[in-house]
Amino acid sequence: MQPEFWLERWHNGETGLHQEQWNPYRRYFYGEKGAPQEKRHALKIFVPLCGKSVDILWLAKNGYEVLGVECSEIAVKDFFEAQQLEYQLVEGKPFNRYIAEASEGQARIELWQGDFFDLVKADIVGITDIYDRASMIALPEAMRLDYFNKMLELQCDGMRTLLITLTYPQDEMNGPPFSVLEEEINELYGADFKIDKLLGKDILVDEPKFQQRGLTSLYETAYKLTRK
Repeated sequence: MQPEFWLERWHNGETGLHQEQWNPYRRYFYGEKGAPQEKRHALKIFVPLCGKSVDILWLAKNGYEVLGVECSEIAVKDFFEAQQLEYQLVEGKPFNRYIAEASEGQARIELWQGDFFDLVKADIVGITDIYDRASMIALPEAMRLDYFNKMLELQCDGMRTLLITLTYPQDEMNGPPFSVLEEEINELYGADFKIDKLLGKDILVDEPKFQQRGLTSLYETAYKLTRK
């Protein structure tokens, strides 16, 4: 999907990948299984293709500085307005930067509005972790290799990723979100990352909108990827 596709979706209010609830795997990885609260100020989480995810605010309120990238100005502004956060806009090329400074009980949030593929490695200096809940699954198979190669280019050794995927019979529904098989994760990431499959479950019973779209199964999986 090119940026124009997502810009049109946000313009038309077609934001099916957006979730109003915090993702439970985020809590597992960055909460009880994450760093102690007193050490989180040293960590900075990158959220690619972030939309207006409420997980961004949860991360910031739990001590993690956040950098997100999103092509849609509507999505970025909606995030700050919905969360009632004051922000400063720094215009530039190729990204406009929307910044909510750290305050009591909340770490700094910085959202860059622009094309993810315009990022360079220097842009994410200081990033320790990556949170990918809806980036890889937002892309068709033909684009996922480009996404992987970009992420590989950006990352330093030791950087950790929480990757969340969905798997379902792709012929039963047109994405996004798209079905991503475990075999594809192993093929893409196996050579350059340590892959830990954290947990997974069938979530179709909790997703009536996907049942209405004709799915007969829907499996969500969380992986921890560590750059070698």
